[in-house]
Amino acid sequence: MHTRILEKTEAEVRATSKLLVTAEETGDYQKAVSFFAPDAVIHPHDAPQFQGHEPLLEFYETVLAQTTEFEGTTTRIIPSSGGDMAWEYGINRFVFETPDGPVEAFGKYLAVWQKVGGEWLVAALAYSNNSPPPA
Repeated sequence: MHTRILEKTEAEVRATSKLLVTAEETGDYQKAVSFFAPDAVIHPHDAPQFQGHEPLLEFYETVLAQTTEFEGTTTRIIPSSGGDMAWEYGINRFVFETPDGPVEAFGKYLAVWQKVGGEWLVAALAYSNNSPPPA
């Protein structure tokens, strides 16, 4: 694929990813879910798989709503040669409120993006912590 097209694809995915992370950081979970394909599969750490918008929204509203801080940072985006898919990996930071006070967790993620109807949507997402939370 031509370098300019690869660069354009990377820029589009990066911009869309930034919008998704902003929605997550601000707790706008309805908006966050809109960046996922209808049949997207999500593999969060220490939780079962979620597939589809409704289960993902429930996950956001129950599990991620417990976070008091969230940051996601893209490390790299690699477009497919066909220009209709890309994969992204990066790092994240969560702060969870617990009865014993806030707990900070650092981790990483891998997202698969797919162009659907001219829009970039997450088709699959997996993330995990770098180490188990303190006991």
